[in-house]
Amino acid sequence: MLIELSEVLSDDVVTAEGKKLGVIDRALVDGRTGRVAGFQVSLNGVIKRFAGLNYVDVLEVNRHSVIVDQPSSLSKNLKDFDIVYKNFGSVVGVAAKTESGRGLGKVSDLLFEIESGLIVRFYLRNLLAERIIPREYMVSITPKQIVFRDIVDQPIFDSIAAQAAPTN
Repeated sequence: MLIELSEVLSDDVVTAEGKKLGVIDRALVDGRTGRVAGFQVSLNGVIKRFAGLNYVDVLEVNRHSVIVDQPSSLSKNLKDFDIVYKNFGSVVGVAAKTESGRGLGKVSDLLFEIESGLIVRFYLRNLLAERIIPREYMVSITPKQIVFRDIVDQPIFDSIAAQAAPTN
């Protein structure tokens, strides 16, 4: 099943028994694999604290909650999460460019597979239009930009990509 990242942000993180642990604050994307690597979770409490949630520790993702096995699935040590964030950034909101440097807009959302966290499509927005680019055309992800192959800038690309794109 596929889900847009924007559908998951601000969702509750709950245990399989239904105990609320916190709220999804930010997604972490591993640019080497093109997958959602985990989430930063804002914990319940008077003082705002954060924990990390590795995607492999997620039992289920749906439009209302992210379900984990137990509270210990959340990591208080954010060092590894900070490294991923430093290397690849937040992805949503960063500039999208072609290999030759032509601007395509900014990433407005991602579509990913719930089971694996694999990013399937990138949604881009600029002043004039919105576009959907399949992951196959991604070259690299950095904290400041996502680079796509030059072919995505060709006039015929959008119709080719729409035919090749998987459906929900």
